[in-house]
Amino acid sequence: MLACTGGCTGIGFGEVTYSGGQLEVMVDNPGEPEEATLQVTVFRTDNFTQTGVANFAEVVTFQRGSNTFTFPVDLEPGTYKLYLYISKGSARTVSVIRDITV
Repeated sequence: MLACTGGCTGIGFGEVTYSGGQLEVMVDNPGEPEEATLQVTVFRTDNFTQTGVANFAEVVTFQRGSNTFTFPVDLEPGTYKLYLYISKGSARTVSVIRDITV
């Protein structure tokens, strides 16, 4: 049981950047290649409000080591909140919230 839990929680998000109409999400996988769903939801934040901008979800294979995933999205200058999830089946195994400024 412990080995399974260690493998499932070993995957984690790295740096998230935006440039040239592309959102780049880094995911680190210290274990063996693993298939899961990567979901990215983007909200613009302004004056204590959030407005949905984009939502991406795709089944990917996380290779061992550093993985980079790119999502095309046009973001106006401002601040954004990114909700990042990794799911296996119906269970979320990793979730983080990141703030970026464009």
